[in-house]
Amino acid sequence: MYDPGFSTIDAVIVKRAKNDYVMVLKDNTRPERNLKIAFSDSMTGPYSPASQPFTESFVEGPSVEKVGDDYLIYFDVYKKKIYGAMRTKDFRNFTDVTEEVSIPVGHKHGTIFTAPESVVKALLEEKK
Repeated sequence: MYDPGFSTIDAVIVKRAKNDYVMVLKDNTRPERNLKIAFSDSMTGPYSPASQPFTESFVEGPSVEKVGDDYLIYFDVYKKKIYGAMRTKDFRNFTDVTEEVSIPVGHKHGTIFTAPESVVKALLEEKK
C-alpha cells in the first residue's frame, strides 16, 4: 500500500475530510527510527513521499486523536521508556506536548481514544 523506498512500520491513517488523508508512519531504518508523515486524497493511496521526521529517533507506535481543532499524536519513546506527544493542526508544524500529557507509567504500544466520562467512571469503579 505504501512503499517510500525504506522500511516502514506502525502506520496509522487519519481521515481529515473527504479526499484528505494523512498517514503517520515509523521510518524503521537505522539510524532513523522516527515518525514521518505522508498525504493522499484516497485512503488507499497513492501517498506522497514521506516528510522529514517530526520526532526524535527511537520512537514507534503512533496513535492519533483529534482534540478540538488540534490533532494529538502519541507515541512510544522506547529508549527513554516514556510516552511522547506532539500537537499539530496541519501535520506540517508540530509542537512537543509530552510534558502536558499524562500516560500511565509503563504504557507501551496502544491506541489512545476519547471515551464518555460515564464509561471511564464505570471502568474505574470496576477496578476497585
